[in-house]
Amino acid sequence: MRFHYQALQADGRVLTGQVEAGSPRDAYRDLARRGIRPTAITPAATRVRAGFATRKKAGRRDELYLLKELHALVAGGVPIAEAVGALEEATTHPALAAAFTRLHTGLHRGEPFAVAFARCFPAFPVYIHRLIEAGDMSGRLGEALADAAAELEREARFRTELRNALVYPLFLIAVGFLAILFMFVVVVPRFAVMFRGKFDQLPWLSYAVIAGGMWIREHLTLGAMVGAAVAAGLTYAFREPEIGNWLRGRLVRFPLLGGWLTEVETARWAAVLARLLENRVPLMSSLELARRALHGSEMQARMAQVERAVRSGRALAAALDDSRILPGTALSLIRVGERSGNLSEMMRSVAAIYDEIVRNRVKAILAIVEPAAILLIGGMIGLMAVAIFLAITSINNVPGL
Repeated sequence: MRFHYQALQADGRVLTGQVEAGSPRDAYRDLARRGIRPTAITPAATRVRAGFATRKKAGRRDELYLLKELHALVAGGVPIAEAVGALEEATTHPALAAAFTRLHTGLHRGEPFAVAFARCFPAFPVYIHRLIEAGDMSGRLGEALADAAAELEREARFRTELRNALVYPLFLIAVGFLAILFMFVVVVPRFAVMFRGKFDQLPWLSYAVIAGGMWIREHLTLGAMVGAAVAAGLTYAFREPEIGNWLRGRLVRFPLLGGWLTEVETARWAAVLARLLENRVPLMSSLELARRALHGSEMQARMAQVERAVRSGRALAAALDDSRILPGTALSLIRVGERSGNLSEMMRSVAAIYDEIVRNRVKAILAIVEPAAILLIGGMIGLMAVAIFLAITSINNVPGL
């Protein structure tokens, strides 16, 4: 089997080539005997570049590995254009290979790396582009790539935790919904046949349940199509930046959901600001780039007010206090950081605090969702059973039955 490899030489140059071996481990041992220490070994047959396969989108894990590999090469002293070319040859994902090809071409045309990267990898979160832009501005691209990978990994870990926590409640809701749908589509119509033409003489609860079951059975296909269309529309909306930001602006007005979204945005803002300050980006530039990493327009507007206040000479903690964005504990940390010259470390503490707040809020919401779902589903099934029981007991009172 043929494997494609890339290796970092002692002088910092990237060596690429192919080797015949029975497995990746055998390929590594063969190269090591030649004095070559490979950094990546991939089956050559999997490297597909064009055609329909390039339409397959890369996942968050693929993007995370991309950043880590790019950081490893840049940190090892490889020039950025050569590092991009090496990854273009080594990557096995067709969509990423095509993006690296465009990025490599843009760099050869003299395009700045941050601009070319944002153009070729638009699926990355906005704050990743801001971190890379800041690293490119400050000449610390290697550190910026490492920070971007760390932030992307942190977000992926949070998404995984949230997804795992939602598995049981969503399963419970899905099973309950199917049980209710079965009652409406299969059980209720059987009783409807008995009372055909006599619905107006039934108790109002029995009439509502039986009429609802008949309507759902008649429009089941249409309802499924509408539900699928709504789900597809919401998925597309949240993937489109402009529509997603508009929806977040509306959702942030809801009491519980709005507070949670604000806390998520604040945690992201604090984390990105801490990373930028650690990379020695000036405070005003860091505030602007961190603001541009936010999704919600309302949060961006409030942070823009903070920037104007800081630019006019106000301290960051005082400006944040005036805008009522952060609680007293976070403001105290920022004040201490400003006085001690350790603002980046204090901002990282603020980000950690808000990460913990977000996790605790998610746990509290999930603790309410499970019993609420059980009560709601059980109540609906019980209500339908009562309606059917009332219909049966009223048979003697309905003329003609």
